[in-house]
Amino acid sequence: MTSQPAFEYVLGSSDPELQRLGRQQAVWSEQTEAWLDLLELPASGAAVLDAGCGPGEVLARLARRVGPDGHLVGIDDSPRWIEVAGERARAEAWPTTELLQGRLEQVGDDGSLDGRFDGIFCRWVLSFPPDPGALVARFARWLRPGGRLVVVDYNHEGVSLFPRSEGFAAVIRATRAWYESMGGSTFVAGDLPRHLRAAGLDLVEQLPVVRSGRPGSAVWSWAEEFFMGHSHSMEQAGLLTAAEGESFRAEWQERSQDPDACFYSPIVVGFAAQRRS
Repeated sequence: MTSQPAFEYVLGSSDPELQRLGRQQAVWSEQTEAWLDLLELPASGAAVLDAGCGPGEVLARLARRVGPDGHLVGIDDSPRWIEVAGERARAEAWPTTELLQGRLEQVGDDGSLDGRFDGIFCRWVLSFPPDPGALVARFARWLRPGGRLVVVDYNHEGVSLFPRSEGFAAVIRATRAWYESMGGSTFVAGDLPRHLRAAGLDLVEQLPVVRSGRPGSAVWSWAEEFFMGHSHSMEQAGLLTAAEGESFRAEWQERSQDPDACFYSPIVVGFAAQRRS
């Protein structure tokens, strides 16, 4: 088998990133539950995979859905995230949980995951790898007949700040280039229907969501933490000039004091696709 190129999680696994992911889950909690509904899991005993599980934010929600007879599997390349997820599994007494540390492009090459799952959930992962279609094809093999894959990812159109900000426009351009520098794309949602079809999956639903908020809201704070926290990294990567970074941070702070300012998230789309029986 020809191996697929591996990808790195550009945002890392630091303590600030762990905290950011927890707050991100809080912001997107309601929408995530709606996307998880698209799995249509059996009432009991389901086998479910969280592909790119990170520190276990979604695994914790899947644990409540599969019940005591279910089986959870989480895969992530980060040893730290696997360790954190394992600690949560023990502390919260999740049902049978198997955590695999490794690259999604390589785990299961021995066929051990083929036909194993009733449902696979993959959120904010396929915008990173250079060949998301290859991963979708792997996920399709891992599903049981009739099982569902739910993929949640970006169509980055729509992300905006009002009043308009040239600095914010620069940081959005740099964010997209940051993903692309690792081989990924913030517009992967546009390609997912054809990837699903090519993998032999039937697309059964698309559920798009956009969040917006004013200064002080959870949505505003989520955006602020990401863009303010990572703008320096974009500068270090040569994707944002120092002047652009300074302009962005100054203009964001100005708008943070404006009660009429508003941030709009990118379009985030949940796709549900089913393996043919």
